[in-house]
Amino acid sequence: MKIKIINVGNKLNKWESDGIGYYQKQLPKNIKISFINLKGQQNPNLSKKEILQKEGKQVLSKISRSDFVISWDSTGKQLDSYEFSNFILDSTQSKKEIFFIIGGSHGLSMEVLNRSNQVFSASLLTFPHRLFRLILMEQIYRAFAIMQNKPYHK
Repeated sequence: MKIKIINVGNKLNKWESDGIGYYQKQLPKNIKISFINLKGQQNPNLSKKEILQKEGKQVLSKISRSDFVISWDSTGKQLDSYEFSNFILDSTQSKKEIFFIIGGSHGLSMEVLNRSNQVFSASLLTFPHRLFRLILMEQIYRAFAIMQNKPYHK
């Protein structure tokens, strides 16, 4: 199974890479995760709407019509770890390649949200994007730990 994480924002720094690498090494060997980092379009001369449109075009250029897209947004469906694990299991069994989308500091454009097959919310709290990438990796690992009945998830 392939999982691609499209992220609008900064490139991974060392502590992020180390944390993400930690969880990637523990995943089953048939699970391949890759990151597509897109530069945020923050500019004091642009409105929030213009920034979202530019970032949205960048994101949409990285996915095709047939891709299965999950966007992370505070308005999305909140899942617990078991529900997320079941979602990952269903995707694995149907051999779907998943694209997770993490927006920039203003979130995601309506075009991206409308293109998404699902919209999930990790929390009503706001997380820095650097931290959320690591949280998502940990939740992907946790999903497989639940599937494999490992003691990691209590």
